[in-house]
Amino acid sequence: MIYFQCDYAEGAHPSIIEALSRTNLMQSPGYSTDSFTESAKEKIRKRLKRDDVDIHFLVGGTQANLIIIASALRPYQGVISADTGHIATHETGAIEATGHKVITLPGKDGKITAGQIEEYCAYHYSLSNREHTVMPGMVYLSFSTETGTNYTKKEIEDIHKVCLKYDMMLFIDGARMGYALAAEGNDISFEDFPSLCDVFYIGGTKCGALFGEGVVIMNDRLKQDFRYMIKQRGAMFAKGRLLGLQFDCLFTDDLYFKITKKAVDQALRIKRAFN
Repeated sequence: MIYFQCDYAEGAHPSIIEALSRTNLMQSPGYSTDSFTESAKEKIRKRLKRDDVDIHFLVGGTQANLIIIASALRPYQGVISADTGHIATHETGAIEATGHKVITLPGKDGKITAGQIEEYCAYHYSLSNREHTVMPGMVYLSFSTETGTNYTKKEIEDIHKVCLKYDMMLFIDGARMGYALAAEGNDISFEDFPSLCDVFYIGGTKCGALFGEGVVIMNDRLKQDFRYMIKQRGAMFAKGRLLGLQFDCLFTDDLYFKITKKAVDQALRIKRAFN
């Protein structure tokens, strides 16, 4: 019999539950201005080897997606996504509700290519009346994708080059990032992400936390006034300590990466049992 331990996905890692219980009645400033949140940010920056990134903690993935995309785009711009992308299929029109179109391209195994994005953008800018159509202003990728596949480092680098060519931001949804990093054949490291895109988020909800996603911003244009957008979209969590504390735990002694590697190892045991 194979025992597939997934309690960290069903609930939260025991160290997080213990920390939340231990600090339950602790007095601390609200709205993610507490010492736990600052500690978590510093640990993530240290792990990324980057001091120049802004980090914000939000409750969930859809919330993170809509706030990031709404912050990045002008009113007449849309976001390019694979047709299976989470923002296109499982978010109840959240992005469209912000006034921005999700421009879907047909994916293969959940992925889109730099060539597809180039072709779409070239066509848009070839139109003499292009101001009558939605301008592509961002590309959205999921790592890993909604179908369980991973982009390679070169695939993302090539997509990033197209984004730079057409002045688009590249946003990587990392709801399942920990598992993608631990997957067989993956050639991307956690430290690579700041140079691969403009913004990404570290999934906590699916990777050991009770809830929470850590948004990491490299692009200075997106950094500006981001907390205003968080507040306006109803995401300024009064008890922000509950988010910061969980990520402080996850990034202590590489717990985040140990959790997700164990999950992948256990999944591979099941795979081998059926081979």
